Amino acid sequence: MKVWKALYTTLFSIGYVLTSAPAKAQELSPQTVVDGVYTGIQHIHGYEATPKLIWDISPGAVGACGYIDGSQYCPRNHTIYITRQDIYMAYQHGDSAVAYLIAHEYAHAMQTAFEFNSRVTPISELQADCLAGVYIGLIPNIVFDNQDILEIASFAYRIGDYAWWSRHHHGTPKQRVQAVVIGLRGATNGKGVTACRL
Repeated sequence: MKVWKALYTTLFSIGYVLTSAPAKAQELSPQTVVDGVYTGIQHIHGYEATPKLIWDISPGAVGACGYIDGSQYCPRNHTIYITRQDIYMAYQHGDSAVAYLIAHEYAHAMQTAFEFNSRVTPISELQADCLAGVYIGLIPNIVFDNQDILEIASFAYRIGDYAWWSRHHHGTPKQRVQAVVIGLRGATNGKGVTACRL
């Protein structure tokens, strides 16, 4: 309950007001989410620099960038890896959280391809969250309602951290939610990916 209160407070404080959401719809399968989101994001960049996607990876797998201990983008072979455990964790929040997971890793591919920021830093991670928000908001023929936004925000909040000393620090829970919301706003106010410039 404390997390939900913090999440609502964060969303309200950054001006993302949610109205009461309708009853939860049936969750889409992982394959449906992957297909819809991945195809939709490619459209946003005009099918330019599209990375390869490998998903539902088992623990212990090895890719071109070494051991895959979590979902990641590998610049060596321009491939996104989405792990089974991350899909499972995201689905604890809902199918829209899986969409956000895919969009976040796709954003890393675009950061590298378009030279936004190719180094892995907390700032580049938050920029990827922001870009994920833009992508989610701009995917053609898919509408994310208030319930979907809450799923995304609660997952972003969950995977935030306070490990400032770690090279794996991605931003605090509040920072990650704020970054996604800035991206979602960028999708609706016409700024698009420019809303995420550092």
